[in-house]
Amino acid sequence: MLLLSVGLVLFLGVHLLRVVPGVRDGLQARLGATPYKLTYTVISLVGFVLIIYGKIIAHPTPAVWDAPEWGRHLALFAVPLGIILLTSAYAPGHIRRWVRHPMLAGVVVWSGAHLLANSEASAVLLFGSFFAWSLITFIAACFRETPPPVVKGWGGDLTAIVLGLIAALIILNFHMYLFGVAVIG
Repeated sequence: MLLLSVGLVLFLGVHLLRVVPGVRDGLQARLGATPYKLTYTVISLVGFVLIIYGKIIAHPTPAVWDAPEWGRHLALFAVPLGIILLTSAYAPGHIRRWVRHPMLAGVVVWSGAHLLANSEASAVLLFGSFFAWSLITFIAACFRETPPPVVKGWGGDLTAIVLGLIAALIILNFHMYLFGVAVIG
């Protein structure tokens, strides 16, 4: 689980820079905008690859608790909601206005649902880390930023819901092939 842990520290650590006041701006000022973005991207990608590889080689790990059966069933409904929220971050609409930070809210829902459905140590580390990061970042962002502007119509929302459900169905059907774990099994 060492590679998984290192990957999480790199990926989530660089994504937490916004939460600490002045750190991101200070780094950008010292490095310059383009070198900062390049460094941020490289660290994120290395962390992401280590997370994936680390989770693959850490599996199976001992259970931390007995995951409730209802947690797996709840995840079947919560994860598509999380994916819809993620999608709505890119579609101006009412969802984005109401939730303010739908990508972070989507990660909270996605990781929380996976945390309830999985009890092995590597899954608890992975989804618990993403849950804590997204919740902290969501709260900080809500205090820091104003809501997006009001939009007319429901086209962006409908697009987010349809694309989110399509993505959720694809992931549901290919979960075993993509991540090596059956959705329910």
